[in-house]
Amino acid sequence: MFCPRCGQQAAEEVRFCSRCGLPLDAAAEVVEAGGHPDWHLARAEAGGGALTSRQRGMRKGLMLTIGGLLFFGVAILLTAFKEDLFVFLIPAGILLTIGVMRMLYGLLLEEDKPDKKTAKRAAAAADDAAAGLGRGSSRGAQLPPARTVPASLYTNTADTNDMTASPLSVTESTTRLLDEDKAGGKP
Repeated sequence: MFCPRCGQQAAEEVRFCSRCGLPLDAAAEVVEAGGHPDWHLARAEAGGGALTSRQRGMRKGLMLTIGGLLFFGVAILLTAFKEDLFVFLIPAGILLTIGVMRMLYGLLLEEDKPDKKTAKRAAAAADDAAAGLGRGSSRGAQLPPARTVPASLYTNTADTNDMTASPLSVTESTTRLLDEDKAGGKP
């Protein structure tokens, strides 16, 4: 692959041009999109292929129903060979029932509009597209804003008057504490 800005040859897995710094993954996306740089902006505005909660619920219910039907068919075949295996019909029937109930719940009770999370993702994708960021970029990959710590937090407020040139021994400090207690009126 060659950089479209400066012509530097780069490996396929390189994300940025080593000479000019152009994001090569974004250039590869434009090439894959047939030369239309706004393809992900238009997709984000059109909903970005995001499923609504009703569609997701229907898909889950359909998958459970299909799995229940397959499991039910296998359980019937096993029961035909050996009658003791009829116990497999119970979980197969439960799975089938749960799948149908999930589809009904999704169809009747869930909203047919995208979630707030999905809308936020589509808005972030549109912002990234407007800013010229590539498909693999994410807001979490950026550096956080600089933080400052005031110098007043590092000031030393300890009382250093008791420090002497030579450290006191254990007995000297204990004697001094006892003398202070006696002077304070404590027995």
